[in-house]
Amino acid sequence: MTKTELLELIANGEGSGVEFKRDDLRPEQLAKEIVALANFQGGVILLGVEDDGTITGIQRENLEEWVMDTVFGRYVHPMILPFFETVQVDPQRRVALVSVTQGTAKPYVVRHQGR
Repeated sequence: MTKTELLELIANGEGSGVEFKRDDLRPEQLAKEIVALANFQGGVILLGVEDDGTITGIQRENLEEWVMDTVFGRYVHPMILPFFETVQVDPQRRVALVSVTQGTAKPYVVRHQGR
């Protein structure tokens, strides 16, 4: 995704297929959003964007590894393979996009304490 496309997506605001999240959320919080999108019609989660559309950028080290291994690997069941990318907004800020298609193995659930 280009910077222009990202800014347009943010300008259109959140909706049934677009969620804005800070990158300091707990893995189960992100997993709940992912599961909701997969159980509905898919969509994209923008990490590093506040609910009001303010771009704060991603701060977490190794964000892609955290999303793929921790969130998808441990919390989302059955397994979903998302598309992960980052977009440089300016020299100091990047936004991460986690795209999820509509699931084919519904229902998807969030694992909690191994259950």
